[in-house]
Amino acid sequence: MIETVSDDELLDGIAQQDRAAMTALYDRYERLVYSFAVRAVRDRSAAEEIVQDVFVKVWRSAERYDASQGKLSTWLLTIARRTAIDMHRKTQRRLIPELMEDEQLAQVHDDEAGPEAIVEAHALRDIIQEALARLPDDQRATIERMYYQGYTQREIAESMDVPLGTVKGRIRLGLSRLKEQLLATGLRDVP
Repeated sequence: MIETVSDDELLDGIAQQDRAAMTALYDRYERLVYSFAVRAVRDRSAAEEIVQDVFVKVWRSAERYDASQGKLSTWLLTIARRTAIDMHRKTQRRLIPELMEDEQLAQVHDDEAGPEAIVEAHALRDIIQEALARLPDDQRATIERMYYQGYTQREIAESMDVPLGTVKGRIRLGLSRLKEQLLATGLRDVP
């Protein structure tokens, strides 16, 4: 039964040009991609075109999907988002004699976090949690109480039964070590 086949198995089949696997994947995700596309372009006809483009791209590049990078639905929505952006750019080129510069496109405000931003945020959260786990217990507990639980430094001192100066020192040392670890992972713009 094709309904019980996992997404990974379907993608393996698609990579082998198995049309039944492609049909099953399409049936499984067409509604999700279509509803995303309709919201993105606000045009049913254009959304249908985006859905078609997404699944053609999947057919051609199924072997590129890497499950360790995120869920299949995220990958599909990322492709849909990029396709919608490309469609928007083509439409703008037809409507406006001068091509919009990339700077102008970058100024377009996007209120919703797209799939790429969500995946990026999850990856960043995981990196920060790993870095926190490598801190000494007293520094980690102090930072977690301050940033995750909203305690003031004085409240931390009282709850941990340590002097206020100790709390300040733990926070300063802990944040310094966190910064070193995050920079070592290749992150930029670490304050």
